[in-house]
Amino acid sequence: MILGIGLFFNACEKPKETLETTQEQATLENLNILMNNGEKLIINQRNTQDKNHNFKNIEPKKANVLQDLLVTSDKKNIKLLFFFTTWCEPCVAILSHLENLQKQFGDEIGIYGIAIDDLVGETENFQESVEVFIQENQYFLPLAYGKNREELFSALGGIDGIPLIVLYDEKGEYIIHYLGAIPEEMMEFDLSQSVAKMRTK
Repeated sequence: MILGIGLFFNACEKPKETLETTQEQATLENLNILMNNGEKLIINQRNTQDKNHNFKNIEPKKANVLQDLLVTSDKKNIKLLFFFTTWCEPCVAILSHLENLQKQFGDEIGIYGIAIDDLVGETENFQESVEVFIQENQYFLPLAYGKNREELFSALGGIDGIPLIVLYDEKGEYIIHYLGAIPEEMMEFDLSQSVAKMRTK
């Protein structure tokens, strides 16, 4: 139990000026995020940010922005977006859990890694860093590190910490998000419920 609590709060945090962007946030429309296996995520932002929203607290801010996104692909399954950097130890620690979940749920879920090293200014040779990360960690899940990630990052208003994991249902609707290297059981529970709902539709 103590280990689980420790993992929940174990996230890579950087000064806000490196993880958050001061640019005006974009409204996304049919943004294609290409994965290294040829798959595409299509991301739309259904609502522009409401000026009446209270964005003083980190979690409500992120929940509101993430809920505005509609994340789809050519597959009708649950989508898990995994935002990470190659230098983040909790991100590496959670990889085996993601692989276990992929094996457990098969095609009913899709796990998509989105590397953001270059978007937070943490590497000189981003492409090389990602390739080394893939080799060293035997990472085999779909991974995005090409174009258009910057538009998504801007629309999110930056990221407060990593790993950041976000679930979307088969229709692209937001389910839940987690910040930090949370226990596998927590994700498994939420995925099980989401997959069960999907099967009944």
